[in-house]
Amino acid sequence: MSVNMNVIKVGPAGGLSGTVWDEKGKSEIAKIFVSDNGQSICSLQFLFVDNGCFVLSDKHGSAITSKYFTTVALDFPSEFLTSIRGFCLHNNLGDLRSITFVTNKRTYGPYGQMATSSSLKEFFFQLGVDRCFGGFHGTETDNCITSIGVYVKAITSSMITPTNSQVRVTRRVAVKSEED
Repeated sequence: MSVNMNVIKVGPAGGLSGTVWDEKGKSEIAKIFVSDNGQSICSLQFLFVDNGCFVLSDKHGSAITSKYFTTVALDFPSEFLTSIRGFCLHNNLGDLRSITFVTNKRTYGPYGQMATSSSLKEFFFQLGVDRCFGGFHGTETDNCITSIGVYVKAITSSMITPTNSQVRVTRRVAVKSEED
């Protein structure tokens, strides 16, 4: 069932510097490719499913693979994102220091800097278990991911049944009797 859904933009968490990147509407995700140098997230890339075909996103962040590279392979289509959390540098120039992806089946990560400090700010995007993830967005430089955010579907396919695919809105009107 294909439903045209409005999405809510959440975030981004992290710095305000860099070039904007956007993966709005790419909600079916099969893999996430994470590159980090032990201090920050250098790049992110996603393998989405669009109309039954696998589509690789652009690589966001550094074009050079860093010290650590991880492929997060989801058990698509039964596994899906339920939350994303991590830490970013606590200033406007900051960068994404660590990221963890949580699905309905398991937790992947954290990737990036493992230690926390007072200069880091935690973020947490809770998506829930009704497949409301609607894509990623953020900012990047030539060296790293400076921020990340998500899109959340306002209406999910689980809210719509095939037999009653139209949502009806009714308004109750109070009728006064002649005795009132």
